[in-house]
Amino acid sequence: MKLRTLIAAALATAAASLQAAIVNVSGSITADTTWTADNEYVLAGYVFVTEGATLTINPGTVIKGEVSTGAGAAALVITTGSKIMAEGTADEPIIFTSVLDPLDGSLGSDRKSLWGGLVVLGNASINSRSDGEAPATPAVDQVEGFSVSSEQIPLITFGGTNDADDSGVIRYVSIRHGGAVIGTGNEINGLTMGGVGSGTEVSYVEVFANQDDGFEFFGGTVDADHLVAAFCGDDSFDFDQGYRGSLQYLFTIQIQDQEPGDKAIEWDGATSPLLATPVSNVTVSNLTAIGLGTSGTGDGSNAPINPRDNATVNLHNSVFVNYERGIEIESDIGDVAPSISSNIWWSHVAANNTAANWGTSQGSSSDQDATSYFTNAALNNSIVDPMMIGISYTAGSTELDPRPSSTESPIWTLTTADVSGAGLTNPDYVGAFGNDLWIRGWTNLAIAGYLTLTDITDPIISIPDDFESPVIPNSASKPVNLSSRSDVTASSPITVGFVVGGTQAQTVLIRGVGPSLVNFGVPNPLSNVRLQVFNAGEDEPFLTSEVVTTQSVTVGTQVGAFALDAGSEDATVVLSLTPGVYTAVVSGVDGALGNAIVEIYEVD
Repeated sequence: MKLRTLIAAALATAAASLQAAIVNVSGSITADTTWTADNEYVLAGYVFVTEGATLTINPGTVIKGEVSTGAGAAALVITTGSKIMAEGTADEPIIFTSVLDPLDGSLGSDRKSLWGGLVVLGNASINSRSDGEAPATPAVDQVEGFSVSSEQIPLITFGGTNDADDSGVIRYVSIRHGGAVIGTGNEINGLTMGGVGSGTEVSYVEVFANQDDGFEFFGGTVDADHLVAAFCGDDSFDFDQGYRGSLQYLFTIQIQDQEPGDKAIEWDGATSPLLATPVSNVTVSNLTAIGLGTSGTGDGSNAPINPRDNATVNLHNSVFVNYERGIEIESDIGDVAPSISSNIWWSHVAANNTAANWGTSQGSSSDQDATSYFTNAALNNSIVDPMMIGISYTAGSTELDPRPSSTESPIWTLTTADVSGAGLTNPDYVGAFGNDLWIRGWTNLAIAGYLTLTDITDPIISIPDDFESPVIPNSASKPVNLSSRSDVTASSPITVGFVVGGTQAQTVLIRGVGPSLVNFGVPNPLSNVRLQVFNAGEDEPFLTSEVVTTQSVTVGTQVGAFALDAGSEDATVVLSLTPGVYTAVVSGVDGALGNAIVEIYEVD
């Protein structure tokens, strides 16, 4: 029910988009411009925002790139000195995607490189050129993945001396199906940031099914939070050319297809010389990274992190699952050893979950031995199952939920590292998610039905005692009823799982019936019933009821349930539950045993 509702909502969004006016965009934008949600903007070739202009993109606006490759690839480039003000909301995200995307989540994760991507360039400092040539003073470079004329080189040049540079705001933005191929091994990233300064705001950004990296930072000092890299064909996050910033609450999931994911983080410092300044210094906290989940080749192609090139590495409070093994620290990492602490590491290959395997690189034999990160207890790196609610690589499965499945999950219990010195918030959990599945709603992962339906934050909405059910007696719209009869023994209660579908809260009548079964000739009925309701995966119930309320009797009559004896010790409850997965459990009070029935009615 929930998935059908999600798809219907997405189709409605797509239909609205089809009714929007099509605005074709090409060439350069040289004056302040606003794009609005009542239009759909189609990019043809490189579109440059230049001459200090500001491009404002309103919430809910859709920008599509023509299917394109090579020098004609569709891409939006915010040039040095110009700005983008793309401030979407959780309810109305801004979407960059391909013209082939109907916006209903049906364009699969294998549809990569259909257009270019979003590029933001600034005046913050970098430390080297990507081609290894000697940089000018101050160092500047041209962004990778572009083929331009000599007159256009300034439009793709970034770097400078203003580390506080402001390139605008990118918030609640989803970038999908990009990474157009320019040449062999040369593609555009989903979101490229070159020399972007700390005055720029980047929060709640998704890159979905990009051919190359999800996010790449070439130098600069911009901080970012709540980033999602899903099913990208290379690294999820890549740091280069002296990037210095702090990142918190990151999520990536990679996939084994014709363009499988590579590293969760490729952590580069400089190109040439390796000791170039400013030295890269990046802090990452609260990353959840889900690898390919396949056996792999054992050559390091899906290592979780790859520090190298004199990078200063600070990695804390993060979770890595479904990577085969190995931290790949290359021999040119420099004199400052990576700071890696308070992280969870868990391979899908059971035999690899040892300090020796996780500490042994899958890359070059000259890579550093990382075993000490797992044998030094003070670092608090734990090789343990993080006990996530669910992992899925399949659209429409509604099974992906990287939150902890219970309060006993090491995501909650592992001692966290202090990251306040990097300007980040000290968390009370590791990984990107505690109770809040913040990727829900605005991402393509949500629209395509990857995400679970369970809401473990405040699932109960109170119902007044004078609540009247909207059920119309004898109508064709009959409420759903799940029923299970069994015998409550000393060691085994009756357990029934159920799903609340849709997108809104659902009124549910739950009955644990024992004593009233005597009216139907049921032998040995349970004399005193305890009814408990749990969130899926939780060890403690959020509700325990031992009383039949007047409200539940009224609702039971309206839905056609058989009457309960007045004053009996059956147990019932009427709840409004948000969409999700729940469990109802019936047991006996004070050790009572006997036959009972669990009934669950979906009321409205």
